[in-house]
Amino acid sequence: MTSGTTVTEVRTDFLSIPLDRPLVTAAFPIPAIDTALVRVRTRDGHEGVAWSFAFGRGRVASLVRFVEDLGETLVGEDALAREAHWGRMAGASGFIGRRGVAALAMSALDTACWDVAGQAAGLPVHRLLGGFRTRIETYASQGLWLDRTVDELAAEARDLVDQGFRAVKMRAGLPDPDEDVRRVRAVREAVGPDVKLMVDANQAWDLKRTLRMARLFAEHDVFWLEEPIPHGRVDDYAAAAARTPMPLCTGESNYFKDELLALARARAADYVMPDLMRMGGVTEWMKAAHVCEAFGLPVTPHLFMEHSAHLACAAPNAVWQEYQPWWQPIMEEPITVRDGHIELPDVPGFGIRLSEPAVAKYRI
Repeated sequence: MTSGTTVTEVRTDFLSIPLDRPLVTAAFPIPAIDTALVRVRTRDGHEGVAWSFAFGRGRVASLVRFVEDLGETLVGEDALAREAHWGRMAGASGFIGRRGVAALAMSALDTACWDVAGQAAGLPVHRLLGGFRTRIETYASQGLWLDRTVDELAAEARDLVDQGFRAVKMRAGLPDPDEDVRRVRAVREAVGPDVKLMVDANQAWDLKRTLRMARLFAEHDVFWLEEPIPHGRVDDYAAAAARTPMPLCTGESNYFKDELLALARARAADYVMPDLMRMGGVTEWMKAAHVCEAFGLPVTPHLFMEHSAHLACAAPNAVWQEYQPWWQPIMEEPITVRDGHIELPDVPGFGIRLSEPAVAKYRI
């Protein structure tokens, strides 16, 4: 028996969204936002929109092909049967491994089905998921990269505060620790004492270096130190979390709720950062958030504010949504920040309306 929410088509577009200037982290440079844009269409005319991405066109080409392959499992099925779809996609990916490109592909398809579900119910996704709040505090993550000079950092930080952000994130991880400290000091002086300052080292250090840098950063009132150690070293994270003078944040590079459960059990972070792609979509992200909630740990979504802000507004233990406008160029109505918060409109689904001319412009 078919219903109005039966999937009739899964469309995938390969986009490359240029940046004004390449972004530089301790892990790798970012020249463009290469993206697999996914649209799940149903018999009654709903269109769920989501995306996954990677750095490098060759990698995204592989991702696009995997989305197309898994998308075939949805055609002819009810888009509302999200748990069944997630299990079917996970099963289809089992032979090659569910982490990596499989998780990224699953995420785009699962998240698009949640968009359809919200549209079909006439509810925003955050209300469909429980509706704990309608707005979430955000921090500016779109600037303060490693290639900036100290003067550029200070000017950029002041501009972000002038835009209304009450929290900003900068990158660290340079070879010279004194230079990292000088840059943190400059940003703190630029934003003043009342703006929260997060520092992201992008897995650049070992435990000993992390403890040293945390002590040096402490006098500049760092709100959290993010992902300083390679993400798989849970024991090192636990040791660091017990000894650093500021909170530790990690989790964006971990996959699925079982890896976040390992972080929670080890008390390896003060803030856990589930990534929508690596969780395999909304279905698993919410489970991961509840796992952390059971351990009294707050979660803070990584990237994907167009979708993740809904999840943050549905999870009682969520704090802070990362503001990163990489996909705003393909939106008809970009997200705005008011009083340091993202406020979600009361429209069905995720409320995403694509600019078709922009999609055509960036299509590969």
